[in-house]
Amino acid sequence: MTKAAVQLKADGPVEFIEVDVRPPGPGEVRVRMAAAGLCHTDVQALYGGVASMTMPPPAVAGHEGAGVVTEVGPGVLGPAVGDHVILSALGHDGTCEFCTDDHPSLCLRSLQLADPRTGNGPALSVDGTPVTPFGPLGTFTEETIVPAECAIAIDKAMPLDLACLIGCAVSTGVGAVRNRVTVRPGDHVAVLGCGGVGLNIVQAARRAGAGSVIAVDVSEEKLAAATAFGATHVIDARHVQVPDAVRAVTGPFGAHFTFESTGLTDCMVQAVSAIRPGGTAVLLGMAPSSSALALDNIADIILQEKVITGSLMGSGYSARDFPVLVREYLEGTLKLDELITRRRPLAEINEAIADLKSGTGLRTVFTF
Repeated sequence: MTKAAVQLKADGPVEFIEVDVRPPGPGEVRVRMAAAGLCHTDVQALYGGVASMTMPPPAVAGHEGAGVVTEVGPGVLGPAVGDHVILSALGHDGTCEFCTDDHPSLCLRSLQLADPRTGNGPALSVDGTPVTPFGPLGTFTEETIVPAECAIAIDKAMPLDLACLIGCAVSTGVGAVRNRVTVRPGDHVAVLGCGGVGLNIVQAARRAGAGSVIAVDVSEEKLAAATAFGATHVIDARHVQVPDAVRAVTGPFGAHFTFESTGLTDCMVQAVSAIRPGGTAVLLGMAPSSSALALDNIADIILQEKVITGSLMGSGYSARDFPVLVREYLEGTLKLDELITRRRPLAEINEAIADLKSGTGLRTVFTF
């Protein structure tokens, strides 16, 4: 038995209760969680909005997590018992059409792992009823079972309460800059939404040598944080037309790259409007499944050769990227401490969700 934050009824609160954990099966490992971050996507999974992420109750959310491997199932070559690991919501087989075409974040194995009906089945149960996890993970639990390929071994010198953020906020933001596009020295970059993902876009763009990094948000707290993470300019979107404000910094053509991390369609339209001819708008925020993107002038997209693209969790390869990000933190070149606004016990998950919905703070991390 262990304790987990379980949503027992659709749209209901999350309850911190005892659950059963099955042994690890073939290709799986047992992980004792040390920390888990709360992301907006977790709230969407629990309370709806993105159809492909909806979890029927009972359900355990969470896709940012770090811990220690305590047991391995048959056939596991790594990680080993005692390894410190960051959990990844994406698996990679390295052989499918997307992996070999250099799109590992689209690996077909990830789609299989995300379906709890496949493989060895859900790791947790309540009174004999299987608990639906978030994809292959569900990190809001003191102990869990995950596919071995989703547990990435890292340097034990890395604090696990910071390491968990690499599983989504950090890898998604930094990876979008490094893997999805190529930001060159001197390029103008605008970042719409400066939460956990957006701040990591800011610091990655600055480290890539961007000439200007323009942070856009409606929160003074988040704009101040963006400055600390390397933004050269900030825009309070409550008081201006964002594309015009971006061009006031970049000159009349606009940004080379915009990154949209809020999931709000109005912000996505602004991101497209703010790029220059030949520029790229990168969409990262998850919008509700029913959303449609209404662009004013499709002809401009064609005539100005603008690019609109998505980026899933940094468009990267977790086994390669996570250890690199850990090393950068340990070397002092990657900011992580400043991302955490508050550490809470998992029993306070409903309070943390309320903070997230209200826009309070940057990132909450649950510590075990």
